[in-house]
Amino acid sequence: MDVDKGMITFDSLKKNCYVLGLGDLSDDDLRCMLREGDVDGDGGLNQMEFCVLMFRLSPNLMAQSQFFLEEAIEQEFDRFRS
Repeated sequence: MDVDKGMITFDSLKKNCYVLGLGDLSDDDLRCMLREGDVDGDGGLNQMEFCVLMFRLSPNLMAQSQFFLEEAIEQEFDRFRS
């Protein structure tokens, strides 16, 4: 994240792409990814735009989230029943 701008910019994404598991993407791929996720057109990704983009690009992430949500609900029901 570009701390000064408060968003993920191309430079910050490129700098951190290996941490995100995106190290094999070219500069053009990273720019396309930014354009795809930049809903408000400000040239970067805010937190919400980044999260939405990651869910769209990672279908397994949605399945994992569903699992964790169901598990959390089940734990709450168990706690409530006790």
